[in-house]
Amino acid sequence: MATLWAKSVSFESVQVGDDLPILVKHESQASIDNYAKYASTAPKAGWSNLHTDKEYAAQGIFGGTVNMGVATVAYVAELLEKAFSIRDINAKGSTLKMRATEPFREGDTVTFTGQVTGKQVVDGTNLVECEITGVNQRSQTIARANASIVLST
Repeated sequence: MATLWAKSVSFESVQVGDDLPILVKHESQASIDNYAKYASTAPKAGWSNLHTDKEYAAQGIFGGTVNMGVATVAYVAELLEKAFSIRDINAKGSTLKMRATEPFREGDTVTFTGQVTGKQVVDGTNLVECEITGVNQRSQTIARANASIVLST
């Protein structure tokens, strides 16, 4: 099947089974820290962060620092932006739902892939359904997402 690209996709051209572009992300402590710095509110005095405080995180549920789940959602959205226009991704009726299944750790390389799983017209709206999966270098699925994209053409 074809691989979708935002500059050329249309409702007519999309087929069930089409692949989304591949997105590879290398997570470092610096990228985790930067996301936390720009996406979080200022921490309160004495507050420890399981994303950025290595000593605190080592004693927590994940045994080390991990990225913020919203960062993983942002990566899934980045993959969608390669396949569809921003206008369509943000259109009324478009949705994105993601579930983290394993921690996305410092040092992980995660490959995000996806596929078109459905295509339909609902009440005059062109709707494309996609499934996206993120798999790390240990072959662990770290995230699964479903997106519904309203295509304008």
